[in-house]
Amino acid sequence: FMASPPRPLQPPFPNGKCGGTLVTIPPEDTFGIDPILNSILLPPRPIQVWLPPTYDGSKEQTYPVLYCHDGQNAVEDGSSWTGSSWRLTGALTRLAERNLLHSVPIVVLLPSADGDLLPGLKRRHAEYGDTANAVAQAHADFVVQTVKPLIDAKFRTCPKSESTCAIGTSLGGQASLHLLLRHPQIFGGAACLSPAFQPATIASVVTAGSFLNQNSKDILSNKKLYLDNGGDVEEEKVPFFDVMDHLSNQHWWNPGYWWLDTQLQFGTDAMRAALDQVGAKYVYHREPGARHNERAWAQRIYRPLLHLYGK
Repeated sequence: FMASPPRPLQPPFPNGKCGGTLVTIPPEDTFGIDPILNSILLPPRPIQVWLPPTYDGSKEQTYPVLYCHDGQNAVEDGSSWTGSSWRLTGALTRLAERNLLHSVPIVVLLPSADGDLLPGLKRRHAEYGDTANAVAQAHADFVVQTVKPLIDAKFRTCPKSESTCAIGTSLGGQASLHLLLRHPQIFGGAACLSPAFQPATIASVVTAGSFLNQNSKDILSNKKLYLDNGGDVEEEKVPFFDVMDHLSNQHWWNPGYWWLDTQLQFGTDAMRAALDQVGAKYVYHREPGARHNERAWAQRIYRPLLHLYGK
């Protein structure tokens, strides 16, 4: 028989588990370890872990791990607040079909918090806040000190920093870089799609090594960093209305955030300047006219995955 040609390497990628397995870590295994802290700062919630289709085929193989902020939006359209996901696992499996990845990672889907921490302050905004935010610091330490040891003990992972990366969109992009800056000995890469970088996070790039008695250039020189965004450019503007953003069974009213990537451009430019100042290597991609939502990120999700795991 002739081998069937590989499926197209272009979005939209498949939705859902794509041959992998989703394992649920109950809240008592992670958030329940420090109930006093977590009842106030980090409310308990289950964490799902996606295992690649090959995971059960070989009991010896180990896997890199990708920690994914806003994990509820990354894999399943039905669990995403906009009714569209990033199609992250669909992109991973398509890239693997074409032998473009060194290894397909285990994906830890860190769900963002619901509700308000204080009136007018969403818990998600606090957990994914800048590096000076105490709740954001608690979140980063929780991932490193509680979640990662559990994942490494429960699954066949490559625990080294070069095999441990984070990914996120919008404020989740800031949270992903925060993990790397606060724990550079643990994280070797971060991908930030349409990031909402705030001043303290940008400043911390320059001072990242101060508490480790190293300079930022030494810490960031061997990290894999990916940044992108959409928004208005001279030759293409973000359309005010895109009907495709509203053809969903869930949350059809999704506004598409047509203005937000353009508004966040200053922070992205400032972050790039800070990275340039310390000599960090990174990839930056601009998607002219792209909106700030899950359907837009699904159109380019393969780019950060190739940077983090590509051959």
